[in-house]
Amino acid sequence: MKYRFSIFIFLLFISAFSFAKEKPVKISSGNLNTEVTSEGLVSLREINGTEFIWPVNISASLKGCEVTGKAELISLPGGGAEIRRLMKYGVSGFSAYLIERFLPAGNSIRCELEIRGTGDPWTTEINSGIYFKANASSGIWIPWGDSRISKDCLPDHGITVSENRNSDQNWTDPLLARNFFNDTLFYGAPYFRYDKPGIAFIPFQWDLFCIPMVSLLESKADKGISIILNPDEDILDLTMQVKEDGTVIFSRLFNRISDKNILKFSFDIVAHEADWRGGLRWMSAAYPDYFEPANQAADGMAGMGGYSDSDVDFDVAKMKKMNFSVNWRASFDFPYMGMFIPPVEENETWTRFGGSPTSVSAMQNYAEKMKSLGFHVLSYFNVTEFGARMKYPLEPVKITKEADLWKSANDFLSVKLDGSLLHIPRGVPQNKLGFYAKSRQGGAYFTWEDGIVTDCGEPVYKNFLLDQAKKHIKLIPSSDGICIDRLDWLRMYNEERDDGISWYVDRPARSLVTSWKNLIKDLGPIMHNSNKVIFVNNHDKRLDFLKNTDGIFDEFTYAGVPLNLTALLCINKPALGWTADNSPIKAEGSDNFFQKYLYLGVYPMAPFPGNDHSIRPDEWTDRQYLDYGPLFALMVGKKWILEPHCIEIVDGQAKANLFNVSGGYVIPVVFGKENKEVIVNVRNIDGLEHVICKALYPGSEMMVVLKSETESGSLQIQVPLVRGCAMVKIENRK
Repeated sequence: MKYRFSIFIFLLFISAFSFAKEKPVKISSGNLNTEVTSEGLVSLREINGTEFIWPVNISASLKGCEVTGKAELISLPGGGAEIRRLMKYGVSGFSAYLIERFLPAGNSIRCELEIRGTGDPWTTEINSGIYFKANASSGIWIPWGDSRISKDCLPDHGITVSENRNSDQNWTDPLLARNFFNDTLFYGAPYFRYDKPGIAFIPFQWDLFCIPMVSLLESKADKGISIILNPDEDILDLTMQVKEDGTVIFSRLFNRISDKNILKFSFDIVAHEADWRGGLRWMSAAYPDYFEPANQAADGMAGMGGYSDSDVDFDVAKMKKMNFSVNWRASFDFPYMGMFIPPVEENETWTRFGGSPTSVSAMQNYAEKMKSLGFHVLSYFNVTEFGARMKYPLEPVKITKEADLWKSANDFLSVKLDGSLLHIPRGVPQNKLGFYAKSRQGGAYFTWEDGIVTDCGEPVYKNFLLDQAKKHIKLIPSSDGICIDRLDWLRMYNEERDDGISWYVDRPARSLVTSWKNLIKDLGPIMHNSNKVIFVNNHDKRLDFLKNTDGIFDEFTYAGVPLNLTALLCINKPALGWTADNSPIKAEGSDNFFQKYLYLGVYPMAPFPGNDHSIRPDEWTDRQYLDYGPLFALMVGKKWILEPHCIEIVDGQAKANLFNVSGGYVIPVVFGKENKEVIVNVRNIDGLEHVICKALYPGSEMMVVLKSETESGSLQIQVPLVRGCAMVKIENRK
């Protein structure tokens, strides 16, 4: 009898355990099927002809927090699942509800996060973990500056330059996947820290990524998935930790958790081929405002640029052959930084920062002259720096007449822009502030020519900048727009203000990321409604800074990391680069130098008369640019083609990319062998049945017709190379 009773109890226990076992929620979206439990997404299957099982789990967490009580799993109407967890942060007493939803979203599975604090503000890392079981053949691709990554984090002075990163050794192909590794990458730039403030940050270090996404690739099965974060959301700072076992963790930093605000984040899980293009294709289609120029006129401005203050006569025909297009006017026309157009009459002169007299009419006359010659002008603009030869503390105001306040940067800032100055936190060690010698704890950040750093989110300063933009539009109508310098300061936090979403060093703050986004959403329409463009010199390489902008004029593309990041951010925008002098051209060899720019769809700077801290004309330099200028002219208005496996060099004997341009397609074929013929395959794009293929070579202006044939929708082109290169144009037959 006792034996039977024991069996009964055992069976009852087993029955109860089976009843209590959690039943996963199944979700179907497009060709993806998944199961979700209270632990997160626990299975992912792709059904596209045949089934492929992805060995991956995905779940959210709050760093330093543990689940209190039991996680709750809820089935949602429409086929989704929700997980609710109460998270407690150590023994501090801070807690928050972490709500995670997995939802069908047509061609993706979307994950939404909500974090609801239960009391006073606090912060911790908000993590999205992708736990992928990688094997030796698994690959990872990230929109990175250098696939080698780096253990070299930001040094004290904020600039990372070492001997092995100069000239021909500082570029690697960013379009290649690699095996998993152990390291942490930073979104755009390393986040601001007291012990490593990164003053005057330049994006030379390898561990940077510019688009918040990652692609996991299984080449043997030709399968890939991408996890793509929503750039519309309040990402203040972001890191990506990667591990050799296949783990990838996105960590959002410094967002305020409290019972007064609800934090919301989301990302999409997207299936595609085992090609780096797949995730980028989905993201650029889902968030076109970040990838397309807000003013399409910017496409027509694409070409080599200059940064010149000179108004001397120059050889127009030569510059056009080089594909020179736009001068970012190194306009030391302003009396001091920030006061780009003083409140004066049109013909009234002032002493420009360069030392000579100028006027609004002189600025307009220059832009009009360049326009008549067939070139474009971008006016200089800056939203984070003000003044020149400033002192701190600010001196007592001396000018009493309000109309004359602009004549003194000190007085104008004190009276008209009070509260705009960004102070250095006292917690930053003085020995970390040495890049600009006058910077002091608790004082102003000093910058170029003893200007000082300002917060463009301060309402009075924001309004001043918008007024300056309106003056540009009205008074310099022949200028094509503005280029905004020095976005490196956007890494900072203003601890004297509160944007309602930041929590930095245990106190409210205003992130200058928030300041920029609030400014550009108003500045963009002002410029674009008048058919003007906005380019940026974005030291901080973040996709979410590019909404309401039209292109990049990057100051550092002579180095590999900035070149790669600029290219990836500008797959559908014009990307203008920088060449400090001709030393990298000589060190790399002109063919290597120019061919990497062609491959990535970026224009190097032209040797234009009067270029400021950038390449100037001489006979040897001009010859190199004249050899390659006609090739760059073929990619004006380029848009990257991101269809699956759309371009291939048979046997990998060269590199190639594929761009859509007016009238057809362009293929830069580069880094081949001298006088070698390669076979280029183009596939998975429309309109290849009736085309003619031509090539243009370095040092030539004559297009050569190439042999080609189309079979089953795939185009095969025989491409002889000259100097290891050919610029192939695919046109419709007429």
